[in-house]
Amino acid sequence: MESTINLKSGQTASYSTKNVSAQRELSAYGKLIQKLEFSYFGLISMTILIGSIIAGIAASVVLDNNAPIWQLCTIAAIAMANNTSGIAQAPTKWVVGTFILNAAVSTIFILANL
Repeated sequence: MESTINLKSGQTASYSTKNVSAQRELSAYGKLIQKLEFSYFGLISMTILIGSIIAGIAASVVLDNNAPIWQLCTIAAIAMANNTSGIAQAPTKWVVGTFILNAAVSTIFILANL
């Protein structure tokens, strides 16, 4: 919906209320991303640190279990994607997304190889 405002000088200005309603209807994930943008560099350092620790634990569990090498390669590739998105200062959505993917995949492989 577009509205117009009459200014004192006889000019008119229009604005759209679509952005306002879209901001109100953010999902929980969107709200999380907005909150995390405040401390972007802290977020990057924590995702690199925690993601590397989780992937390292998953890699050691996979190696201890003599699992197929594709499991180790999958863990390493996703952990490197997480670290690369952080080091390259990708958008917050990418950093959080790759971290969640890294944590989920690493946890799955840890549980599968126990």
